[in-house]
Amino acid sequence: MKDKCETDVKNLPHTPVPLGFSSYDIQAELSSAFKHLYLAIVRLELNRDVACILYSKDRPENVGKEFSWKEYFTWYSAFIVDGDRPVACKNFSSQQLLAHWKSGERLFEMDVAFYGAKGKGETTWMNLQAVLSEEGEENLSAYVLIRRSGEEHLFKSIINQYVYSRCDYFIYLDAKNNKYTMFSGSGFGTPLPPMESSDYSSEIAAYAWNYVYPEDQEMVIGEMQLSRILEVLSCREVHSFSYGVKDPVRGYTRKQLDYRFYDRESQMILLSQTDITDIYREEQEHRRTLKEALNRAQIDSLTGLFNYQGTVDRITDSLSYGKGQFAFMFIDLDNFKSVNDTMRHFTGDELLRRIAQAIKENIRDMDLAGRIGGDEFVVFLRRIHSTQEVEGIAQRILEGVEGISDELLHGLPVSCSIGIALAPRDGMDYDSLAKRADELMYQSKLAGKNRYTI
Repeated sequence: MKDKCETDVKNLPHTPVPLGFSSYDIQAELSSAFKHLYLAIVRLELNRDVACILYSKDRPENVGKEFSWKEYFTWYSAFIVDGDRPVACKNFSSQQLLAHWKSGERLFEMDVAFYGAKGKGETTWMNLQAVLSEEGEENLSAYVLIRRSGEEHLFKSIINQYVYSRCDYFIYLDAKNNKYTMFSGSGFGTPLPPMESSDYSSEIAAYAWNYVYPEDQEMVIGEMQLSRILEVLSCREVHSFSYGVKDPVRGYTRKQLDYRFYDRESQMILLSQTDITDIYREEQEHRRTLKEALNRAQIDSLTGLFNYQGTVDRITDSLSYGKGQFAFMFIDLDNFKSVNDTMRHFTGDELLRRIAQAIKENIRDMDLAGRIGGDEFVVFLRRIHSTQEVEGIAQRILEGVEGISDELLHGLPVSCSIGIALAPRDGMDYDSLAKRADELMYQSKLAGKNRYTI
């Protein structure tokens, strides 16, 4: 095969076109072209942090001299506007350029704004390029080229700063052919999908199963399907949703995915993933604060149980969304007036607190207890299986309250009477159940108190 290739090359026609230039002329022409294009050209030895000035339009006396690159670029960066200066100094340090070389990059560039000749009121855009050599690390060097930035570089800088830098990745999706190409992938440790794929649907499903948190996986896979994307974009400008992603460094992160048409007719779509973890956590904290404030507004300050409004709201929610059977207990203390008449109100308050504690200790974690009046309490039992289960809880509450009387009131008899309504038998709203339970509670009092009626 090698001989055949050599024979073919030899038989190719060879008719060089005379240029009319000598080697010296060509070098002079190249030099002239470079001088028109660039304001400065520097050869930087990264390991020594030494710069040799090959060309300098503003300081021709420096050509051929060596300087400390850090000192030279510090002087040069004084002309960069304040907002761009720290980024430029970091990105064009020897250490950072060496890091680019180790990561496989051979060309690094950025656009920065320079103060103009008329002072800080006028700026001009410059393009800084670092072309890294292919040599081994021991002799590693870079050519740093500085030139005025054309309009396309300005646009590119704006896109880098306001689009790519704000996205984990930016993808061009060909929905018609089920394939994509990633333009930018700067996830800062965030797991990213492959740079390109000819099977978008399979790739996004694999990504979701590997990196999306379990509670969001099915939703994400459904929303990322091409049929779903096209359906939403047919009536909305953006298809957007958020989800949790496992970050190997930060742990839980929140991401937002945005799909937009680039070309509706050809079904070309722009897809970007943005980190919204900080915003998400602020919203969660805000919701938690609001929830705590709402809870405090619906808590009885004396007993720690729900107050009237909190009791009504939660029972109403349970009846609206829950299925099965429920029990509504209306609890009224017996002889409570005599406690306040014969003892201080402090004793009456302490009794109410202890009764609330006795109620909480004798109901299940899923159940609800509230104080809706001076000496009136409500217990709401969720997901009951039998009346015997309800009666057992009611009996324990009676015994708990009776025990408190002996301990706190020195023999003064205090007990409670309970009326129990059942849902759906006696109604499926708060008012119906409260009315029926109140009627049954009075039956308990008429029957001798310290008992329940169901």
